[in-house]
Amino acid sequence: MLNRVANTVTGLPPLVTRSLVVLLVFVLGGVAGWIGHGKLAGPPDVPTMNVFQDWHLLCPDMKDKTDSCEMSQDVIGNQQNRLARLVLLRDKDKALVLAVTVPLGVYLEPGLGLKIGSDDVRVFQYKTCGSEGCIAVIPVDQTLLTSLDKAQDAGVVVASPKDGKAVELPFSMKGYGQARHAFIDNEAKHKSWWKRLWS
Repeated sequence: MLNRVANTVTGLPPLVTRSLVVLLVFVLGGVAGWIGHGKLAGPPDVPTMNVFQDWHLLCPDMKDKTDSCEMSQDVIGNQQNRLARLVLLRDKDKALVLAVTVPLGVYLEPGLGLKIGSDDVRVFQYKTCGSEGCIAVIPVDQTLLTSLDKAQDAGVVVASPKDGKAVELPFSMKGYGQARHAFIDNEAKHKSWWKRLWS
């Protein structure tokens, strides 16, 4: 076969011709193998969920251009009840936000506090309450991202309905860095065909 292909190339020394043919066969074999691997691995365009220690990452399929990944963590109490839920995602305007849901019955007027590492408590007003609890939607700017990246500990601060005193509900930063890296990587794949090709 190589001789037949080599004979069709004229004007080049035989050694160069053979080298080019071997290179072409190698490249075509690699492309065929890559395509075959994709077919055998099953459909790539499906939602994915990964666990990074105490953080979960749920990402839509690659064809979904409207939704973003969601990093989440449930804060569980001693009675195995959910005290808070944190979800980091992009809203409908593509802005990065941290949605924090706490149980119904917290004292709403003081708002919800976010304590990251040794930083001062940041206070945000609740947006709404529903059957799942009361939710505060926190805009995530570069300052907050930097604090989260460095933090060893963090917590959500709510006001007790009995006396209005602040109660901190700690949440874990274990796995946050890995989940955030995977979040960024997935966003890059959504935006770049080239990034998806080589992932």
